[in-house]
Amino acid sequence: MWTWAEWIADTIVGWTGSSRDAGLGAAVHFFIYDLLKITVLILAIAFVMKLVRQALPMAKLRVWLEGRHGRALGYPAAAAFGALTPFCSCSSVPIFLGFVQARFPIGVAFAFLITSPLVNEIAFVLMGVAFGWKLAVAYAVAGVALGVAGGAVMTKLRAERWLAPDAVAPAGEEDEPTPNGWRARLYDAADTSLYIYRKIAPWLLVALAMGAFLHGFVPHGFFERWFAGTGAWTVPLASAIGLPLYVSANATVPLLEAFVAKGVPLGTALAFILSAVGVSLPELTLLKGVMTTRLLVLFSAVVLVGTTIIGWLFNALW
Repeated sequence: MWTWAEWIADTIVGWTGSSRDAGLGAAVHFFIYDLLKITVLILAIAFVMKLVRQALPMAKLRVWLEGRHGRALGYPAAAAFGALTPFCSCSSVPIFLGFVQARFPIGVAFAFLITSPLVNEIAFVLMGVAFGWKLAVAYAVAGVALGVAGGAVMTKLRAERWLAPDAVAPAGEEDEPTPNGWRARLYDAADTSLYIYRKIAPWLLVALAMGAFLHGFVPHGFFERWFAGTGAWTVPLASAIGLPLYVSANATVPLLEAFVAKGVPLGTALAFILSAVGVSLPELTLLKGVMTTRLLVLFSAVVLVGTTIIGWLFNALW
């Protein structure tokens, strides 16, 4: 699907005279490829989300979700939706923004944001083949459970207080009449997607620059040397070091296999990978446009604690 983006990135790397496998070439390839991919995803996802919001009775749905029974179903539904969407941490941001702009309960929005990058159907199948289906199911259940628990924590702490002032549509604005006719709806959706992209584009460039540096210049084998121990402290250390990195969920299984082959305990390796997949500096930089620093820290802490607990459990059970 992304062959054209790969070709453009390879061509630009070729102009630099570098190899795409390491150093400057790897950083440039990462930046160009992900810029093209994420730009298309943000515009497309924001466009589709606006059409969905036009089609659904958002006010009624929001009132139902704010109720006790609706919220109890909303957390797992949003987490399951996140598990079924094949998006990385950065690509999940537009859908999260759609939830926030529609003034859905903050916990429901975060249940999706946490789970979406963590659980991926491709990674699930690859993990089942490489490590057995029992472990694959446990990985998926753990990711969804972390999303549900994280959403509940965000609701309990009333995290909506720490959204940026212009992140949420004023009361009534998100319920404005739907434009008449498909042409008007499409124009409205296109205008919304461009608005969202313009809002986060500067943060996207900074985020990708950070991710490109980490991708191109972190020495090979650096992390395996840190995590090969069996002490309980290695799990939170692995989660903390993985937190700022940018890793696609599709790369989790090859990384997991490489770590385990180097003697890293399974739970420790999984904590590092889930932390790197679930939160990244690029994602946090994008979210800075709609969240205060306090909420960014809280979000990171929820994922850090959750992936640490998952790592300890997997080390104990496997």
